[in-house]
Amino acid sequence: MDIMKSNPKMLSAKNIVQLSQAILELGMNKGKEGQKFLTELAKKSKSLALQQCTGFDYDSIVGSFKSALGEIKEDPMTANYDAKVTSDGPDTCNKGMANEKIVNPAITELSKEIRLLSGIAFATTNFIPNKN
Repeated sequence: MDIMKSNPKMLSAKNIVQLSQAILELGMNKGKEGQKFLTELAKKSKSLALQQCTGFDYDSIVGSFKSALGEIKEDPMTANYDAKVTSDGPDTCNKGMANEKIVNPAITELSKEIRLLSGIAFATTNFIPNKN
């Protein structure tokens, strides 16, 4: 993913916490951008699936990335869980789109990127030692 290579925070991360934070921030920002994109599509459509994507699904994506960011230093295990469940949002969105037989390559690509960032965030936060 090119956006990871060009992210200065990722490139300058000194430890796994900083790297994880940069990935989570990138995911949260990508989720916000995706939500704006989907909101514009939903304004032009009467699709219930699209409304679900832009509302609940992408609210949960942004919220999970944000929650993981807030927990990363004090409760890495919960941050790790939140990073993982972030992928539920694009999966649910894709199922709704498929049920309504909506094919939109931009939405598909967005979902892939969010799932990828969720997976990478899950992997990196898994290496943060718990505070016990």
